[in-house]
Amino acid sequence: MITSRADRVDAALDRLRRAGLRTTLARRAVLDALGDAAVERRHLNAGEVHQRLTGRGLAVELSTVHRVLGQLVDLGVAHAVAVGGAVTFGLADHPHHHAVCEGCGGMRQLPVPAVAASVAVAREVGVEMDGGSGGVVVYGRCPACRTTTT
Repeated sequence: MITSRADRVDAALDRLRRAGLRTTLARRAVLDALGDAAVERRHLNAGEVHQRLTGRGLAVELSTVHRVLGQLVDLGVAHAVAVGGAVTFGLADHPHHHAVCEGCGGMRQLPVPAVAASVAVAREVGVEMDGGSGGVVVYGRCPACRTTTT
């Protein structure tokens, strides 16, 4: 299993090359931002990716960030998870699932074994995972948001 941030980004770049895409500055920069976020155990929306890139002095348009993120999701290098009214992105090289708070938008990773029984039951009733790298997303409310709404 790939564990270091650099190895994860390099593996993603290799997947891009195998798919026939060039390793452009924008693609590399977006993957670097997602790699940093993976180390932080979080996902980023397109605006956050753009902010990280411009904060590093890169002149990249937000539309380019959106386009690159779409390419990465299409290739299965990244996955998209809806959080509130936004879509967030993360590297898709380590299988995992997500729990998202509908109140604050906080997201936590769920280990694959913890969700395995639900995935198995879904298959038993004829619902197959689409092969997408986003895994299962469970929506609910975190303890802090439950306390503030009561």
